[in-house]
Amino acid sequence: MYIPKSFEVQDREKLVNFIKENSFGIMFAQLNGQPFATHLPFLLDENSGDNGILSGHMAKANPHWKEIHNQRILVVFQGPHAYISPTWYGEPNTVPTWNYVAVHVYGKMVLIQDKDSLKEIIRDSVQFYEPSSSIVDRLDEEFFDNLLNAVVGFRIEIDQIEGKWKLSQNHSEERQRRVTQALKKQEDPNSKQIANLMERHLENA
Repeated sequence: MYIPKSFEVQDREKLVNFIKENSFGIMFAQLNGQPFATHLPFLLDENSGDNGILSGHMAKANPHWKEIHNQRILVVFQGPHAYISPTWYGEPNTVPTWNYVAVHVYGKMVLIQDKDSLKEIIRDSVQFYEPSSSIVDRLDEEFFDNLLNAVVGFRIEIDQIEGKWKLSQNHSEERQRRVTQALKKQEDPNSKQIANLMERHLENA
């Protein structure tokens, strides 16, 4: 990912928290020599492996898994994003842009097909998104077995994480505050979230 120095984030805790809060990502890998993408929820275990491990599962009917074992793949986690109007700067000769937050994770894919490991991945997924639920334990055993036969699990051994917080840091503080105030007046939630992130950045600058 192209990351100008002013937008780069290397704080591991910040990156880990972002992935957990925006865990529905897009996995990119080659299939039949062509780019292929799958939208999936991911679980991050930041304490396993050298750089952490992502895990999850996909439908066995999805052809993506058939060539993905041992591939180096990319997973993109997208946060809030918002259009930035040049009129908000209050100065001439300015152009529109887009502010956003994103994290890219790279690593080697390892497929998981044995039932015990698949059960663990599915249990962990439900526990993460619904901590008080016991839905997995209430499933009929035959039904659960049929479910496991229809999915493929995976673990991604992370070797690189990139973080980009594009929040107008390349502009003056005055401009950043004008943009923040304008974003707060927008109706969409993304604009308000970007405004909050910009305010936080200015407070910590």
